[in-house]
Amino acid sequence: MMGMPNLPKEHLQKLHAPVIYIEGGPSDIAYNNGLDDFAKIEKVPIVFASYADVGHGGTYSQPNGGEFGKVAAAWLKWKLKGDEAAGKMFTGPACGLCNDANWKFEKKRMP
Repeated sequence: MMGMPNLPKEHLQKLHAPVIYIEGGPSDIAYNNGLDDFAKIEKVPIVFASYADVGHGGTYSQPNGGEFGKVAAAWLKWKLKGDEAAGKMFTGPACGLCNDANWKFEKKRMP
């Protein structure tokens, strides 16, 4: 992509904070790359969340960002503000995204 550095996948091992990938299903141009990154990231907590098959723009054009906006806001509230209620969307065997059939949800190094 023009103006973006071409970093090799080895740079993923330099990550030092929790990571979330919010994808728009298999038709999202970033989907396969996100899955590949998820498989390669081993040192930090990581979430791969893919909603239905809404493509690369996801649901951000909907009011309040739609489903993508809800997930992104919950992640930021949890990780930046310590909001444990928001974290329940991602943690535990009965997490919010774990039980939502519209989301493909995977996580590593997280409760």
